[in-house]
Parts: sequence; structure tokens; C-alpha cells
Amino acid sequence: MCQSIILSSNGNTVITYCKKCRNHYIWQNSFLLSFNTPQFQEFVDGIRAKIGKEEYFLFPDGESRVLLNTPVFEITFTFSFDEWRDFTNTLEEARYMREVHELIH
Repeated sequence: MCQSIILSSNGNTVITYCKKCRNHYIWQNSFLLSFNTPQFQEFVDGIRAKIGKEEYFLFPDGESRVLLNTPVFEITFTFSFDEWRDFTNTLEEARYMREVHELIH
């Protein structure tokens, strides 16, 4: 794993960036996503398009969660309201901090 800088952190979501390999890492509870710069931008844009259009589904444990489909049909990520808010806020903050980082370096 790379030596990364933290771009943003809220709740259970942390987003880091490795200057050497230029990868972005999204750490969320039990999963880790990694993206190169164009993939990260595309992912953030895709999430941004979902904000305000979320559908929450009641799960067997009684908690409502939003679903985030992946390119692999069999894998879907789920977020409670608070987790989704933290996740989306962290993505926006990380995108902004990445731009700041680029300007500085």
C-alpha cells in the first residue's frame, strides 16, 4: 500500500491520495476503493449526480439505507443516511483538496 496523504475524513469515510502512484483511495468501513485520477473524477461526478435523488430501502434490521450499485452486478454497497452524508461530503471535500494540492505542487 502507498504512503498517502489524507484529503478528507468524515465519519467512517477517509479519502487519501498517493503522490507517487497518483491513486486515490476511499476507505469506508469494510471496503477500500482505489482509482486513478480520471477514474476518481468520474466516480465523484457519478455520485454527485445521485445526490438529491437517493432512494432509501428498509433493511431487515429496520434501518433504511441507500444502495450504490457497482459495475459488478453481484456487489452493491449500502449506506445509512448518516453514512451517505459523510461519504458524499468527504468526496466533495477530497475533490476540492486534490485541486488545491495540484495548485500548490
